[in-house]
Amino acid sequence: MTDFHIMLGSRAAEDGLGVSSALRYASLAGLRFVGLVQSCEGADFSFVASLAEEVRRCSLYANVEAVAGVELRHVPPALIPSFVQQARDAGASLVLVYGETLCDQVEEGTNFAAIEAGADIITHPGLIDAKAAAYAAEKGVALELTSCPRHAFANAHTAAMALRFGCPLVRGSAATCAGEITTRARWPFLVKGMDVFEEYNLPEYLKKNEEMLIRKLMGR
Repeated sequence: MTDFHIMLGSRAAEDGLGVSSALRYASLAGLRFVGLVQSCEGADFSFVASLAEEVRRCSLYANVEAVAGVELRHVPPALIPSFVQQARDAGASLVLVYGETLCDQVEEGTNFAAIEAGADIITHPGLIDAKAAAYAAEKGVALELTSCPRHAFANAHTAAMALRFGCPLVRGSAATCAGEITTRARWPFLVKGMDVFEEYNLPEYLKKNEEMLIRKLMGR
């Protein structure tokens, strides 16, 4: 499988992994391409340029390719399109939207607004409906298959909707410390555990979609 993997970092060390630590642990986990993402709830993206430069510089020596990004969390759906654009203008290679996970009270309509805005990935989209899934396929917005226990309750539903409608599907962990990083060796078991789709090859589908996303990100 391609080793695209979403991880959460932080400007504050106590809130998450710094860039060098994240890349070191990703390398030890056998990962080869990661998105290092800073969560953001407001419209201040002044940190993005420095984060992107640090990721670029450190990844040259870390045995891991990486891109810097932003995860928009609990942003009102009406503001998501403008925030996605502002994040891109600030230099984010990867823009995620915190989706309608079953473990949190995310505002209804967030998934659809993220798709309409052209975000790269909706993390843990929960019980995404057919209308949104079809739109995600049309817009090329990826859905996340997560290894994060608190967000993983709807993984099988997410995979089913992606396979049914042709949405891009990629893996992520929302890791904020070394112990939360899902290793390359562990991922096949997690995928197998949710793979109840006999007529599809879910590992191959993930590989194809992750390779497409990596090509898109590296072209930016």
